[in-house]
Amino acid sequence: MVKYLKAMNTQHIHLKVPLSVDQLIDIVRQLSPKEKQKLSNVLWEETREEEVLIPEDHKKIVKQRLKRMEESPETSLSWEDIERKVKL
Repeated sequence: MVKYLKAMNTQHIHLKVPLSVDQLIDIVRQLSPKEKQKLSNVLWEETREEEVLIPEDHKKIVKQRLKRMEESPETSLSWEDIERKVKL
């Protein structure tokens, strides 16, 4: 929270009040969208890659899609094709 406040260029406040996660979530919900985005950026910057937990069911979906793409590459679009379609 202290780093977030520094990132917000606000006065430095050292909170010594124990907050539960639910209380912290309630506080975050009161932030403006811009403040929430800044907080989100700080949290992601502070999260190491190995700390990010990917659910097993998500990994399974990715593996299935990769397998399907390898088996039928003609059904897949290149990144350039996707960009062209999006720009249309």
